[in-house]
Amino acid sequence: MLMINIDSKRNTNFAVTLTPCNFKENTYIARVPRKTITTDQILDLIAAHNQGIDRYQIGHAMELLKKEILEQAKLGFAVDIMQICKLYIAPISSVQSLTPEAESITGFEARFSTNEELRETLKEITAAVSAVVDSAPQITQIENPVSGYAEGVLKATFSARIKGKKLKVGGENSGIFFIPLLEDNTANQDEQEWIKVPEEFITTNSPKMLEFHLPRNLATGKKYFIGIRTSIRGTQELKNAVTGFSKIAVTIEE
Repeated sequence: MLMINIDSKRNTNFAVTLTPCNFKENTYIARVPRKTITTDQILDLIAAHNQGIDRYQIGHAMELLKKEILEQAKLGFAVDIMQICKLYIAPISSVQSLTPEAESITGFEARFSTNEELRETLKEITAAVSAVVDSAPQITQIENPVSGYAEGVLKATFSARIKGKKLKVGGENSGIFFIPLLEDNTANQDEQEWIKVPEEFITTNSPKMLEFHLPRNLATGKKYFIGIRTSIRGTQELKNAVTGFSKIAVTIEE
């Protein structure tokens, strides 16, 4: 959770990030980076824009309001919070039972629904794009761990180290692939020709680094691009695997 410094003149703007959608070409998912303004910061803003107001009385009133909102929500009421949104509780999951009337329901979560005033306010907001975020693995460096060199040369039957972002391999159809070059020095798009690193050859599998032994059937003297395919992102699994490719081809030497 990112805390922010608040300018009492309200000069703080926000922007959105765009992430390529894996389900539709030339489509991006827009997200607002989550930043948090604390209750104390809100009180500071109220005091700054309302000279002479007692900040501590307002803070005490907010504490009383919070206590009553939580109490009424616990009783099962949907609480209208300052005509901005409604807070209500709902069971987390369905109940499976042969005698549901005899069951005690446990496990609830908080949910919110926006009020008309908030929906109208959101229509007035515009934001700039701060960054386009690529969800695919990003390879920044390919190293020969034996020599420590990163000059695009790997030794046959030895190992390789890849550094970058979002590299962790996992999920269905995932893997590390060596992609042969065609005569025009472009990557072979036929995945049947790609050489996959056996899973047991992978010794380090983390978001920032992969280490693995080279497949024994790589041809010496030949160049390959490296592809990383994964559907793991943090602790979650993506619905569709994403693939990232090295920007340069590596040469396999004897």
